[in-house]
Amino acid sequence: MKYLNENQYRAIELLLQGKKNVEIAEELNIHRNTVTNWLKDDAFQAELRKSATRHSQHRLGELISRMYEVAINEGSAAMAKLILQSQGMLSEKHIVEREAPSAINGINYDKIDDEIASFAKRLEDETDIEH
Repeated sequence: MKYLNENQYRAIELLLQGKKNVEIAEELNIHRNTVTNWLKDDAFQAELRKSATRHSQHRLGELISRMYEVAINEGSAAMAKLILQSQGMLSEKHIVEREAPSAINGINYDKIDDEIASFAKRLEDETDIEH
């Protein structure tokens, strides 16, 4: 297993801050090609990915809140679908069941109302958990 040196870990921090290779090289007092070479290294890339994941995890709540805002305020069906999929409430697998018509035109409005109420309750519970 290859270990990174202190400059490489510092370079990863600077990359996550949005610094350019040239800026990183200047700050670490190394040649810019060194940073470019590090970026080609598998061990460096693996650590960069892990660090990027750790760096972004604290903002997941903010991301999910923003997703809800977009879905609701902007009426984004695509965002609503993504939220439902991420919560395990919607999958790519589509199952169609045929039921005997129990209401006008075969639409069971009571069942739809119950599903909407259940979904609203789950959203409310998740919001309470986040705060």
